[in-house]
Amino acid sequence: MEIKNIILVGKYPEQIESIKNQINNGDSFLNIVNGNEHCDLYLAFDLIDLVWLNNPENQKVTKVLIRQEPKIVMWQTYIKSNIAKFNHIVDIGKPRFIQNEVINWPQDLTLYVENQKTKNNRIVMVNSNLLSLEIGENYSLRRRAVKRILDLDLYGYQWNNSYSIKIRTLLIELKKFMNKKSILNIRGLRYYFSNYDNYLGETKNKRETISNYKYCLVIENSSSYLSEKLFDALLSGCIPIYVGPNLLDFEIPQNLYLQAKPNLVDIELKFEEAKKINFVEWTNNLNLWLKDSKTYENWSKDLFLPKLLKIVQNYHQ
Repeated sequence: MEIKNIILVGKYPEQIESIKNQINNGDSFLNIVNGNEHCDLYLAFDLIDLVWLNNPENQKVTKVLIRQEPKIVMWQTYIKSNIAKFNHIVDIGKPRFIQNEVINWPQDLTLYVENQKTKNNRIVMVNSNLLSLEIGENYSLRRRAVKRILDLDLYGYQWNNSYSIKIRTLLIELKKFMNKKSILNIRGLRYYFSNYDNYLGETKNKRETISNYKYCLVIENSSSYLSEKLFDALLSGCIPIYVGPNLLDFEIPQNLYLQAKPNLVDIELKFEEAKKINFVEWTNNLNLWLKDSKTYENWSKDLFLPKLLKIVQNYHQ
């Protein structure tokens, strides 16, 4: 049976509005509705609406959860009782060997910043200073890297938050562990209340900032998924030192990055290796990969919605 009427909801309103516009302005025959009457599909992006999901009138609607965020960011979408309310799960940015359907994280491949003649030889990191006490978080590793690596320039948000704001953030995080203190990862607090001498402020254009450097330290929020962060470095003409899932599982050429283990010793080792890379040759390899049609097919944001709709249509047959 063909999908015609869908309910579309999500954690991030701008994303949902963008998807709605793509559907309404594209050649799809889908109709976005608000109620369950004659609805074929409920599509939720990183959102658990228990009021809607528990409503008996909605039980006959096919429900698909799109998980873009890892557990440390959106833990609600990984609770078994919540997952059980959906007929299907589609994971974004996960390795393809997991049990659910997977789509690569959609990337904007059009914002490639041409390499400048003069680039800073220091390493850059552009991230927000976030806090998680979940096992598997990489936020504290970022902070340790900022403290340890003397040749690192730091940009991003929330690094200069006041002490009171950080205390408030900590209390909110601790509430999540009121009934599960045994899995509290106290190491996630490391350096959270520190000051950072190499912090250079916020940036409105991440790729423009990164493009001023030859090397970029890319540490995923969690090593369970591959987000846009690696591509921000690559598409800014910057060699990534990457901490995250094994990139061999994503078929990205090994000559474009240096994958580091999630510890400072290996990160510093990979930085030294990066300095020995012939930058002109690396740039040529990058350009060849970006021009490859498979790169567009695998990663372009233009194909994300068609891929997703094809998957959910197969669910509905």
